[in-house]
Amino acid sequence: MKNRCKIVFCFILLVYICPFNNLFSQEIFKISGTVSDSTTNEPIPGVLIQFKDTSLFGFTDSKGFFSLFVYQGKYSCLISSIGFRKNNFNVTVNKDITKDIKIVSIAQNLSELSITEKNEKNYTTEIGIHKMNSKEIEQLPKMLGESDPIKAIQLLPGIHSSGEGNSGFHVRGGGMDQNLFLVDDVSLYNLGHLFGFFSIFNSNVIENVSITKGSMPANYGGRLASVLDIKTKVGDLNQHKLKGGIGLLSSNLTMEGPIKKDTSSFIISARRTYIDAFNKSINQNTDYFQNFYFYDLNSKFYFKLNDKNRLYFTAYKGSDVFQYNDAKDNYYANKISWGNDFASLKWSCLLSEKLSMNIISSLSNYKMNFNAELFGYKLNLETKINDITNKIQFINIPNQKHTLKYGLEYTFHKIAPNNFKAGLKDKDFDFGNSLVLNSNEAVTYLNDDFKLNSKLSFSLGLRFSLFQQLGPFDRYILDESGKKTDTISYNKTESVKTYKYLEPRISVCYVINEQSSIKAGYTQNYQYIHLAPIASVSLPTDVWVPSSSIIKPQYGQQFSIGYFKNFSKKNIETSVEIYHKTMKNLLEYKEGILSVQNIMVNYDQNFFFGKGLSYGAEFFLKKHFGDFKGWVSYTLSKTMRSFEDIEAGRYYYAKHDRRHDLSLTGFYQINGKWNASAVFVYATGNAMTLPVSRYLIQGNIINTYSNRNSFRMPAYHRMDVSLTYIPRVKKRFNSEWNFSVYNCYNRKNPFYVLFETSGNTASYSLKVNIKKVSLFSIIPSVSYKFNF
Repeated sequence: MKNRCKIVFCFILLVYICPFNNLFSQEIFKISGTVSDSTTNEPIPGVLIQFKDTSLFGFTDSKGFFSLFVYQGKYSCLISSIGFRKNNFNVTVNKDITKDIKIVSIAQNLSELSITEKNEKNYTTEIGIHKMNSKEIEQLPKMLGESDPIKAIQLLPGIHSSGEGNSGFHVRGGGMDQNLFLVDDVSLYNLGHLFGFFSIFNSNVIENVSITKGSMPANYGGRLASVLDIKTKVGDLNQHKLKGGIGLLSSNLTMEGPIKKDTSSFIISARRTYIDAFNKSINQNTDYFQNFYFYDLNSKFYFKLNDKNRLYFTAYKGSDVFQYNDAKDNYYANKISWGNDFASLKWSCLLSEKLSMNIISSLSNYKMNFNAELFGYKLNLETKINDITNKIQFINIPNQKHTLKYGLEYTFHKIAPNNFKAGLKDKDFDFGNSLVLNSNEAVTYLNDDFKLNSKLSFSLGLRFSLFQQLGPFDRYILDESGKKTDTISYNKTESVKTYKYLEPRISVCYVINEQSSIKAGYTQNYQYIHLAPIASVSLPTDVWVPSSSIIKPQYGQQFSIGYFKNFSKKNIETSVEIYHKTMKNLLEYKEGILSVQNIMVNYDQNFFFGKGLSYGAEFFLKKHFGDFKGWVSYTLSKTMRSFEDIEAGRYYYAKHDRRHDLSLTGFYQINGKWNASAVFVYATGNAMTLPVSRYLIQGNIINTYSNRNSFRMPAYHRMDVSLTYIPRVKKRFNSEWNFSVYNCYNRKNPFYVLFETSGNTASYSLKVNIKKVSLFSIIPSVSYKFNF
C-alpha cells in the first residue's frame, strides 16, 4: 500500500511540473461567467461551453458558473444544454472577460435536444457514469400514475432491480447496501415507499439524476458499488407557479415562486396516497381491518445574497404506515411505520474567479417501528439511524488544463439496530438496555482532472478515510459454548476500534477523434456501514450495522475500460464497457440467527464473512434527436460469492446474479399533442436453492438441498407502454393526460415459489408440486397533470 501511494504522489507531481513549464511561456486570459434561464433567472448546471474550431470546451458547475483559460484571439462560442435553445456568440479575447449568459427554454415536445451528454462522455475522463434529467424521467411509462427516477435508472446497463416493483437495486454485482444515495449532498439509507414499490423521490422537485458505477472521483466514497446523486430544483425567481397531478395511487401538489424577485425563491411539494380512504370502505363488512398510506413533503429555499454568495436550505419528511387488525376476534393487531427526515443548509461562495467553496451541514434520520399484539402479548421492534454531517468542498480551476476538487467531511453516526421489546399489556419483560452504536467517520480528499494535451486527459484522486467506533459499548466475553463469562465496558467517547485507509483512484481518457474515445479506470473503496441482508429485496426492516473490531470494513477494487463512439452526425451515442470487481468482508447472517438476537450477545458475532467477485460487459446505444428517441442497454455479467462457513468456501452464484440483462426504451413524438413511450425488459431469473430429494423418517419429511443457488427462477420479462396527450399550450394554464399500462402482455413473472405436498405419509405416497407465485399482472393506469 505504501509503495502504491508513493507512485501515485510521484505521478501527480510529475504531471503538475510538465504542463506548467509550457504554460508560463504563453499569454493566456480567462473568460468566466454564469449561465442562467432567461425566464426564471435560475442558474443552469451542466451547460456545455464550446469554442468552435478548437478542442477547448467546459461545463458549468452546480451553480451555473464556468471559468475557462484561452489564448489571445477571436473565438466563436456555442452554448448548449438539454431543454434549451442553442446560443452562439463571438468574443475577442485580449484581457480577462466576465460574461453572464441567458439561454431560452424550448418546449418539451420539440425534437431538438442538446449534445451535452455525449460530448461529455467523449471528452472527459468520466467512465461508468449516466445522467438523466427530469424530462427524460417523466417521458417513461408510469406505474399507477407515478414517475420514479429509481425505476428509470434500472433501465441503464449494469443496474438491475432487486425484485419485481422494488426500489432496491444492484450495480455491477454489488449488494444493495453498496449504493450511496445522495439528495442535495445528504446521505439516505432507505428509499422505499409502499414496501419498496415506489421510491421516496417526487419527480416534481427533481432537477437531474446521475449515477456513478465506474471509476468514482475522490469526492465520492463510503460505498463499493455506486453513487446515486440527485439534485432538486430551485424555485422560480420571477413568477409564482402551481402544478399538480392526480393518479390512481396518489396525488401531488407543488408550489414555487419568488420570495423576492431575482433574489430569493422557494419550492414546496407534497405527495400523499389515498389507499387508506379506499380501504375504509372496503373493510367495513370484513372480519379484519387493514390500512396503509404514505406521504412525503419536499421544500427548498434559495437566497442570492450577492454575486458571490448563495444560500440553499433543503428539507424533506416522508413516512409510511401499515396497520392490520383482526376486527372480529381482536386477537391480533400490528402496525409498522418507517420514514426518512433530513434537513441541510448549504452556503456556496465564489472566493475568487478561480476558486469556489461549498459548506454543507445536514441532519438525516431514518426510523422503523414495528408493534404487534397477539393474545394479550405485545411486541416492539425498532431501528433508528441518525447522521450529523458537515462538509467543506473546494473547486479550483487554476488554468485551462486543471480542475482541482478537494475538501473535508465529517459524519457522526448513531445507529440503533433492531432493538426488541416484549411483554404483557400491563408489564414489560426485561431484555436489558437497548443497543445504540456510535461512530465517527472522517474523510479528506484531493482530485485533479487535467488535460495533458488535446488527446489525453487524466483524473487522479486520493481519498483518506477514518472510521472510529465509540462508546458507550459493552463487549461480552463468551466461552466456547457461547455463555457470557465477562464484560469489557467502554465509556462515552472512548474509542472501541479505529480504521484508517488510503483510497487511490485514477481514470484516463484518450480521444481518438471527434467521434470516439477510449477510457480506463481503477478505483479502491472502503465501506464502514453495512446492511445485514434479511431478504433479497429492499425492506423497511433491513438492519444496518457499523464496522467494529469483529466486522471489518468492506473493501472493493474495480478495473474498467470502455470504448465510446458517436454515429450519424453525433445523433447516435454508443459505448462498450468491461469491468472486473473484487470485494472482501461481505456479511451474511449465520444460519438460525434472528436479526433481533442482540440480547446478552455481541451483535457483531451473528454474521459470516466472505468475499465476492463480479465481472461483465455493458453495451449501450442511445439516439438523441428526431421524433423517435430512446436507448438500448444490455449487460452480460457474472456475480459470485464465497464464505468459508458456507459450503466450505466454494464460490456460488449470488442471489442477484444476472447473466443477461436487456432493456429497450423508446419515445415517439406522434404530433404536437400526442407522444408515446415503451419499455421492454428481460433478465435472467434469480439464483435460488431448492430441495433435490425428500425422505420420510418416522413420519417426518426430511429435505435434502442442492448446492447453494444452483437453480434459477424462470427468466423475467415484461413490456410497459404509455400514451400522453397534451392539449393546446396556453399562456396561463397547461395540462396533460397520461395513459399507461404496466406489464401490458400480462406476463406472470414468478416472485417466489411454493412447494405443495399431497399424498399419504403412511403409505409413502407423496407428490410434490411447485407453485409459482406472481406479484403483479397487467396494471393499467391514468393520471392527470396541470400547471399554471
